[in-house]
Amino acid sequence: MTSLIDYTLHLADTNLILSQRNAEWCGHGPVLEQDIAITNISLDLLGQARNFYQ
Repeated sequence: MTSLIDYTLHLADTNLILSQRNAEWCGHGPVLEQDIAITNISLDLLGQARNFYQ
């Protein structure tokens, strides 16, 4: 059971860090649609991390 909890926390941490790294690119894309898309992906990853933590 402990390994399952550790794995879930690892997934949550990975999603959180990836969402923060993707959010750093917000506003740097060549086209507005790409900026909006990368921002939405970052928000999706942040939501997944939040669900894993809960």
